[in-house]
Amino acid sequence: MTKTSRNTLIMLVVAGVVVGSLAATAYAFRARLAETALVATLFERVGWRTAVAPIDAAYWTCPMHPEVHEHGPGACPICGMALQAVAGETGGTAMGDMPGMASPAREAESAANSAPLARAEINIDSRRQQLIGVRTAPVERRAVTQPIRAVGTVRYDETRLADINVKVDGWIEELYVDYTGQFVEVGQPLFTLYSQELLTTQQEYLLALESRDRLQNSQIADARLYADRLVDAARQRLALWDLPPEALQGLEEGREPSRTMPFRSPVTGFVIEKQATQGQHVSAGESLYTVADLSEVWVEADLYEEELSLVNEGAHARVSVAAYPGETVQGRVIYIYPFVEEQTRTVRVRIALPNPRGRLKPGMYADVALDLALGDSVVVPTNALLDSGAEQHVFVSHGDGYFEPRPVVVGRRLGDSIQILKGLEGGEIVATSATFFIDSESQLRAALQGYESVPRAADGTARERLDISFRSDPDPPRRGENVLEVAVLDPSGQPLTDATVSVLFYMAAMPTMNMPAMQSNATLAHQGGGVYRGEGEILTAGRWDVTVQVDRSGQRLDGQVFTVVAR
Repeated sequence: MTKTSRNTLIMLVVAGVVVGSLAATAYAFRARLAETALVATLFERVGWRTAVAPIDAAYWTCPMHPEVHEHGPGACPICGMALQAVAGETGGTAMGDMPGMASPAREAESAANSAPLARAEINIDSRRQQLIGVRTAPVERRAVTQPIRAVGTVRYDETRLADINVKVDGWIEELYVDYTGQFVEVGQPLFTLYSQELLTTQQEYLLALESRDRLQNSQIADARLYADRLVDAARQRLALWDLPPEALQGLEEGREPSRTMPFRSPVTGFVIEKQATQGQHVSAGESLYTVADLSEVWVEADLYEEELSLVNEGAHARVSVAAYPGETVQGRVIYIYPFVEEQTRTVRVRIALPNPRGRLKPGMYADVALDLALGDSVVVPTNALLDSGAEQHVFVSHGDGYFEPRPVVVGRRLGDSIQILKGLEGGEIVATSATFFIDSESQLRAALQGYESVPRAADGTARERLDISFRSDPDPPRRGENVLEVAVLDPSGQPLTDATVSVLFYMAAMPTMNMPAMQSNATLAHQGGGVYRGEGEILTAGRWDVTVQVDRSGQRLDGQVFTVVAR
């Protein structure tokens, strides 16, 4: 190889390296421009302001066509996209009010713009639905019940408690019921009591009987009447001291006073407290026994404040205890306490339960279940609801992959379902899985398209939908100008002739190919019979989402999203 040839080869290699470096730099610069344009577009659409300093801009170019250089802002002469500023040496694109940057202006804007995020209808083809796991379920209207679970405690029925005492001073000589927990029946002897006052009254009663017997044949009527009154007074005094009728009868027949008198149980039940002991001196009114009838018991349970509005006296309840697994006892709510426990923020309710065999013991813990009827309601699976705190919505499927965001008013949560008060009707179809993916795309679509949702009816329910169809000529459309045609019918099937129809073509950004999101708009003119026609431009071949919006007098009537693949 000659020296000249060697120098020529070296120059060619150097030239190749320089050209490659320039090409790589140009590619990176173009990618940076595309990325900057995409970010700026997204920030601008979702409400984040971008401040561009035109003084520092060296020139303006198109993200899709970086060979375009202009001295000021405007539209790209090739594709019509908005030109982006390319910074000079001392200038650049200054991002103002970026997320996470604290500033008084940003805080003021955040406080002013607290409205719910806009969401747009979207179309997801069947393949994408399978990939992200979209599932749907019908909206049901059925009789629903609100299950309430609570923990309670078994208590004595306070209306079936009895305190046994005496009404005269004395001493207990014989004690028959001598331990706590003993079962007693009505009339069963409890103890015998010696009382000087009681003995004296017996003797007075016997003297009155003897006097009455002597005056039976008296000719003086007043004497006979006075003797009868003395007998009645003595007998009544003994009866008021709870002497049983058979003791009085025995005293009258035997005519001998009894040193001690038996006292019997006035009720049937279990002795839960015993103060009496043999030989004890007792005073009038002193409590000796407390007897509880356990044929019926109470369960007191604590409910949260938000559950109180559902519970009324008479509501049925099911109670189970750990001692008898698998068994439940049916009861009813008989009382709701008139105050809230401040520490636990709960309200106590009282449930009456039959207890014929005494299996429920006071002090047991009990599981309480209340199934409260709420009537006929619209319900959806819990997974269908998206709750951001400030708003709740679901995605309604209209078939063929179309999903509409629908705000709803939520009622009670019913296990794996949730009650919908407004916004849905029975028979509609809602998405129940992959809802976060659907919601993300819906918000992004609304932000990039400036989407305005269809207004609701006055009662919050969805308005009747328009019948909207879309076609292009040629079909499928091609890159460049195409004839667009939209037919609109009202809910009754009549042509809608006084509307404004616009068509928006949107293609999502493809960062891997350094392509930002693209869109183009077209407004169609009414041709008669509810048919609107006009020309629209498709910027490039590929899959486009077509949003048809129907407005009248500046108010959105309806809209629908279609999908086309341009060639």
